[in-house]
Amino acid sequence: MSHRRSEVTIEEDGVTTPEATTQKPSRPRSERLSATTWLWVVFWLIFLVQPVTSNITAGGGRTAGACILIAGGLLYGVQTTRIMRRMWSGRPLTTTEQSITGLVAMVMTGGMLAAAPLLGQSAFALLPYCVVVLALGSAIKVGATLALSLCAATYALSPSLTGKPLETGLLFAALASGAAAGLGAFSAARGREAEVAREDAALLRVQEERNRMARDLHDILGHSLTVITMKAELAGKLVDLDPAKAKEQIAELEQLSRSALADVRTTVSGYREMSLSGEIARARTALTDAGVRADMPMSVDAVSPDLRELFAWAVREATTNVIRHSGASRCTMTIEPTRLVVADDGRGSDATPGTAAGSGNGLAGLRERAEAVGASVAVDTSDGFRLIVGAPPRNNGETR
Repeated sequence: MSHRRSEVTIEEDGVTTPEATTQKPSRPRSERLSATTWLWVVFWLIFLVQPVTSNITAGGGRTAGACILIAGGLLYGVQTTRIMRRMWSGRPLTTTEQSITGLVAMVMTGGMLAAAPLLGQSAFALLPYCVVVLALGSAIKVGATLALSLCAATYALSPSLTGKPLETGLLFAALASGAAAGLGAFSAARGREAEVAREDAALLRVQEERNRMARDLHDILGHSLTVITMKAELAGKLVDLDPAKAKEQIAELEQLSRSALADVRTTVSGYREMSLSGEIARARTALTDAGVRADMPMSVDAVSPDLRELFAWAVREATTNVIRHSGASRCTMTIEPTRLVVADDGRGSDATPGTAAGSGNGLAGLRERAEAVGASVAVDTSDGFRLIVGAPPRNNGETR
């Protein structure tokens, strides 16, 4: 038995959006990101090697100072690795994690200042690492403010701690490292926002497609089931009175049900096209079977091509409403190049008690389709029920 997950693919304007796809194992990607993080951290720790080794070989108090540098480098490595893994995974740091990062930076800064009397300017080799931790682990503006404040405080304290002003190279390295780390954090944040926006857009396209499918299924099944119900009732009445005609109605029921099933399948597949002439023919048959006199055009050649599908949906919706709600004895349809009118002599505004005229789901869907092609839908219930679908005249040479 196959355990492959189902996949729903939606194609809209050339964009394919998978709603559920078979997930590939994420372990290899995680391993690559972890390796990249460690390489990045280790590469920058190389710049601590010379200050540490030179002070260890000097012996005395410098060895203790070198151990402080080692501890600071380890804190930097551990905390930076954690921050970067969060960045790679697309998740921002929580408030608690930002607080921990600030605490780590304070400990590193305290160790650096404590080592300054022992190591001199070599102790400030830890300054760029403190700045990087602050820039990566804080909000953009907060991190920049803290990093600049740390650099300024170190510059001010250097003469009293080491007897010399802070070396320009160390100050430049700290500022450059902080700027690079800040830009990296900013880029990661923008990347997360872009990813969220793409996911929202994909979900919106899926939701729009679902709404379209629901509207199409309502229009298809609402019409088909209305006709099927009407024919079933008629067949039930004719079983005893005229068995031959009852068999004819039952045969048509079978044909209608198969047609409805085929319509649903093709609609779900997304390849269904509406035919105006076909809808008019089906409407004429359905209205006649329902005992409604149908006065409909025989040709649709004059209709603007970009309005034919909309008019086909309008014919289907109007036919359903006439059969289901109107109680009419006559239905008249007139078609012009950019205008369709379907009128009946039924109950008009009383056709659907408790509901505002023109507020049904079918008409709402029809209005959406009309807006998509620059047309409009109007309803008149003053004398029977009139559905008017029209658009401004097309000046594309296709209509007269």
